[in-house]
Amino acid sequence: MLMVAWSVVRLIYWMLIVPYLIGQLFNFILPEEKKTVGITFVLGFLIYIAIFEVIAIPCIINYVYESFTHCRQLYVVIVSLLAIGGAFRFNKAMFTRKIACDLKTETKIYYGIFIALVLFQLVMNFAYAPFNGDDAEYVTNSLIAQQWGSMNRVDPNVGGPIDLKVRNVLAAITMWIAFIAKSSSVHATIVSHAVMPLFVLPLVYYVYYRIGKILFKEKKEILPVFMIFINVLFMFGNVSLSTPATFLLMRSWQGKAVFSNLVLPMIAWMFLLMFEDASKVSETTGTKEKLKHTATWWIMLALVNVLSCICTELGVAFGCGLIAILTLVLLYVSKRWTVLIGAFLSVVPNLIYIAIYFLMGGGA
Repeated sequence: MLMVAWSVVRLIYWMLIVPYLIGQLFNFILPEEKKTVGITFVLGFLIYIAIFEVIAIPCIINYVYESFTHCRQLYVVIVSLLAIGGAFRFNKAMFTRKIACDLKTETKIYYGIFIALVLFQLVMNFAYAPFNGDDAEYVTNSLIAQQWGSMNRVDPNVGGPIDLKVRNVLAAITMWIAFIAKSSSVHATIVSHAVMPLFVLPLVYYVYYRIGKILFKEKKEILPVFMIFINVLFMFGNVSLSTPATFLLMRSWQGKAVFSNLVLPMIAWMFLLMFEDASKVSETTGTKEKLKHTATWWIMLALVNVLSCICTELGVAFGCGLIAILTLVLLYVSKRWTVLIGAFLSVVPNLIYIAIYFLMGGGA
């Protein structure tokens, strides 16, 4: 029982505390009013994942054996140093902010329904731990890395050595799951089926909550109704094997689930923030003031694109397509050609991904 408790503590440390501390270290880039606990965690998590991607890809390519061991050792050192730095910059003020209590009773009831629906989904995911045929590859690759120390060099079906598959090299989210499993001494299958839903689902709903706060800024009482509507769409959206609802509630440990349900809403969230800032920028004078308002969201958008790269190779193209469309809308709204520069810089991770993909022999 003590060992189980210790594993739970380490899961909390590596999945929640370390990303949050990294966010504390870098949240100086956020506007003062956006330095909340949630946004700080999202920022830290994006940086946390980006560092893993940068370390994991060279290790997968350059090492046949013990690639995961080398990757994990270097990753632990880097993120631990960043977390220590974040601990020294820890800001307690954001925890002392009062939650608005001037809501109507009806609105509070709606919030209660929303929270109850999320808890219901978490309990059902944890209790039933749904699986599918893709586990034979995704989860097994994580398990091989955890137990054998090799990343994507062993056939998950027969156990023999195989050549690298380009898609497995670049979409390394299974290796990040293996890192969490190894660092907490929890079986990779348990992390995939029981732990990842408890992490991914609240994060997805938080992003939709932030989107709702922007969309219903003047009508806060509608926000919980919007969140209930999003819950209903996910709970009753299992109309085929390829719907985002199916991925979120039944395959939340897979890269395509994280991309379709977390990355795409995050891209929309970043652009909504930039639309919100468009009027502020137009009222300011000077290049420095304009950059101050916009640079943060372009940086976070670039980090979101790194997350899309670690999830799935298709996410690289789909993410760029969505960004291109929203950039044209932002260009029209803001009347500033500099948004084209920001958009281009934000998709640099995608371009690097594509370059590596073709250099390694990936097909069109």
